[in-house]
Amino acid sequence: MSFTVDKIIKREPLVISENAKVKDAVELMSRENVGLLVIVNSAGKPIGVISERDVIRALARGKDLNAKVTEVGTVGNLVTVGPKDSIYKAALLMNDRRIRHLVVMDGDKLRGIISIRDIISEERFISRLAELAETKSSEAEVSGAD
Repeated sequence: MSFTVDKIIKREPLVISENAKVKDAVELMSRENVGLLVIVNSAGKPIGVISERDVIRALARGKDLNAKVTEVGTVGNLVTVGPKDSIYKAALLMNDRRIRHLVVMDGDKLRGIISIRDIISEERFISRLAELAETKSSEAEVSGAD
């Protein structure tokens, strides 16, 4: 069975203009109950993201809610996966980068956002990981029994 990213995309990605203010992002995230928005340029191309954590860090530094989202979010360094990439690859990337969301791009087209919550709520994937972990544990016990 193939566990690919496209199987866990839950909704259309939510975007916000690069000229929007942080307070606009906060309102949209709250209304839509999401933790991350994709920042797009005037041509509609993804250029970055703004997350709940970005907002909290900015407020802690004294940033105003009227600041532009590009001053608070992560711009120019999108961490992405493709729709046919494995969920396992996505999980490893999240772990390695210490992030909770990934932007899903199909070439130049924004396909969605996946979160760590989307991954851990995929029961079949979690069951398969548990099976693999059990197998590796059994193999380690056998190889250590010399």
